[in-house]
Amino acid sequence: MTREARFETGGAAAALGLAGVLVLAPASSPVLAPLALALAVGWIVWRDVTNFVIPDGASAALAAIALGARLAGDGVSVETAAWALAEGAICGLALWAAREAFYRLRGHDGLGFGDVKLAAAAGILVGPSGFALALAAACMAGLAVALVRRAGRADRLPLGALLAPACLAVWALGLGAPVG
Repeated sequence: MTREARFETGGAAAALGLAGVLVLAPASSPVLAPLALALAVGWIVWRDVTNFVIPDGASAALAAIALGARLAGDGVSVETAAWALAEGAICGLALWAAREAFYRLRGHDGLGFGDVKLAAAAGILVGPSGFALALAAACMAGLAVALVRRAGRADRLPLGALLAPACLAVWALGLGAPVG
């Protein structure tokens, strides 16, 4: 197993542990959830900026911590978990549909599957309305970066590096309005 794979596996396992603590000790949630989410977001940003890859372990970490935070905040129940997972699926499917439409129109990928998995994890964290707000903010930030860099049509921007912090900000500001 490569060093990178061990790091990814260890990071995902640590996130599962943190998610468990959030669920079992909800009193720790106000301190632990923001810290754990910030670490997962930092991991996503770092990897996406350096090589345009969002590791599966990073998306899984974000999803696990987000689910733990939702359960700690809304109460541990099957209904809460089901709503959170359904909202994640809605957000992931929405970005997957945009990815597929772009590919069919242009003949090449504009978004990677890592971005789609990140969208699903973000949907668990902030719900569809919060995800829409975060996606809009990330797109505006991307446009600003492209203008400052004077990027051409062939230049690429790492969407995950813009979307993950935007989702964290939406969550921290309480702007995500999960339906469940």
